[in-house]
Amino acid sequence: MKEKNILITGASQGIGAKTAEYLSAQGATVVLVARNADKLKSIQTSISGRSYIVPYDLNDLGHVQTIFDFCIESGIKLNGMVYCAGVNHDIPVRNNDVGLMCETLTVNYMAFVELCKYFIKKKYSEDDGSIVAISSLATNRISSGMSTYTSSKAALEAAVKVLAKEVTKRRIRVNAIAPACVDTEMIDYAPFIEKEELCHVQPLGLIETAYVSYLAEFLLSAKAKYITGAVIPVSAGNL
Repeated sequence: MKEKNILITGASQGIGAKTAEYLSAQGATVVLVARNADKLKSIQTSISGRSYIVPYDLNDLGHVQTIFDFCIESGIKLNGMVYCAGVNHDIPVRNNDVGLMCETLTVNYMAFVELCKYFIKKKYSEDDGSIVAISSLATNRISSGMSTYTSSKAALEAAVKVLAKEVTKRRIRVNAIAPACVDTEMIDYAPFIEKEELCHVQPLGLIETAYVSYLAEFLLSAKAKYITGAVIPVSAGNL
């Protein structure tokens, strides 16, 4: 990761924050994006290497380019992006809320596509780059109450596979990681998941965020130079 410039969304907590800290420790310059400026500043203090913060709410699809213009103005041409931003509003279909559906689809899927639109431009990124999206095992391990979340992640995975085909000329690789339940703040707000029952469906236990970050680093690196269009599960035994 030395001399690599990596953009990380959802960097104020959970997988995004851990990935920012880990990649920085491996020598990367990290650009941290999330809507909460105070949380971003707090994460930045725990990062040892060169870092930048860009407070931005990914519900706003109209000004995504400003993130990339900030990078150019700061002398940063990107080598990679890790899309960790995500929201989860578990709700049964019978109680569907269109507003929550739109927010989930916007952050989990549409904003990813919009960021990729700019990342893949030569102005903003180097050739031989890598994009990693954090999806979810929920796309294949269906649970009640997760229609909107599961649909948003399935759309994300479809976009990953399509984009991977579109950017091969620049040798940009695009992949997704699909973890089962990870020990983040999001799981505390998931009413359909009981931590004490996880051992029955996820026998290897609740996934530590660092292990998702390790896989993200591998996919960003030259060690994964022939892997693209893949959705890699981290199941913890939820088979």
